[in-house]
Amino acid sequence: MKRNVRFIYLYIFLAQLFFDRALWVIYLNEQGLSMTEIGIVEALMHLSVVLLEVPTGIIADLYGRKVSLLIGNLMSIGYGTFMLIGDSFSLFGVALVTLGVSVTFQSGAEEALAYDTLKEYGQEKKYTSTFGNMIALSLISLSLAKLLGGWLADIDFSYVYAGVILSHVLALVPIYLLHEPPREKLEKQSVRKQWASQIKTGAHVWKGHPGIHIPILFFISLGTVLVILVFYGQEYFVRLGLSTFWIGVIFTGEGLIGAWMAKIAYKLEEKWSFFSVTNYGYLLFLLFFILFIWSPVWGTVLSFLILCQLLTLYEPIFSNAVQNRLESSVRATFFSIISVVESFVTMLAFPLFGWVIEVWSFHTGFLIILIMLAILYGWHIPSLKKQYAEQ
Repeated sequence: MKRNVRFIYLYIFLAQLFFDRALWVIYLNEQGLSMTEIGIVEALMHLSVVLLEVPTGIIADLYGRKVSLLIGNLMSIGYGTFMLIGDSFSLFGVALVTLGVSVTFQSGAEEALAYDTLKEYGQEKKYTSTFGNMIALSLISLSLAKLLGGWLADIDFSYVYAGVILSHVLALVPIYLLHEPPREKLEKQSVRKQWASQIKTGAHVWKGHPGIHIPILFFISLGTVLVILVFYGQEYFVRLGLSTFWIGVIFTGEGLIGAWMAKIAYKLEEKWSFFSVTNYGYLLFLLFFILFIWSPVWGTVLSFLILCQLLTLYEPIFSNAVQNRLESSVRATFFSIISVVESFVTMLAFPLFGWVIEVWSFHTGFLIILIMLAILYGWHIPSLKKQYAEQ
């Protein structure tokens, strides 16, 4: 058991070494892609996630987690290769689609493999601790990759993608050494039936739990905004005069602080009601978004870091609040649907924001987002307050 868990940890550390995570928008812009085109290739990645999240999950259950991780890791190698040799919009589009496919094959497979390993030895009670270690390793690895990526990009961007390829080639070793625990055989179903079943379950849960509508709407909206800030923010920081090295440092700091924030979220939950956390958290998000738009460079960077941590703090509290309202039999399916919907919304919003900043400016794009978030808050927070006051 310990041997298998160690190999899972090693795999996660190597598989998260995406040295371009804080830099790929800058790289594509340097390669001649416009902001709109960058938005489109990112949208293609999210489209592949939306379309393939269910089918790839079926493959993992039918043929094993090792097979799923192997395919996902090979796709990550393909992503790094396409980005390294890419010289056109179409080839970069293929690269991002490949990355999206990689994400769907690996999504959930590590967790399932860890749980099955512990279950095989009657140690399921250790899963929370093991999963926490997996998250911490993932964040540390990604933070390290962002820092090293900024340094490598200052030398030559080709080193960044050579590093991505090398790290995922090395990740094949722990995948090969992993033991696949026995599991219940899944009855084969068509992808269409799986999709129909998920949609039916999601609609049933949504209809029967009106109290989760507004929190989910808020969470998806803020999550989409953070994706836009994190990725387009790369180019925004360049235009503010920051080097790729310092951008790497900023994103490294964001990841390391986020690991700590995720660990202390429960303390906030103990002292404040879910409505208070949602209400004041959203207001703080609006405040620091305003400061992000209209501040000197140091204030913009500080506001960016705080905005990221606000969502990191909120996510486990949001997850717990929604989980507590759902039956055990539908939790996994419903959260999978939330993930798919978030990817779909991001797929639409990302290229639209790219078009706005290309036609007008970054400030115009940020201002439009701010106005939409303020309208969303004013429209829905009274209803949320009423719902939670009645409990």
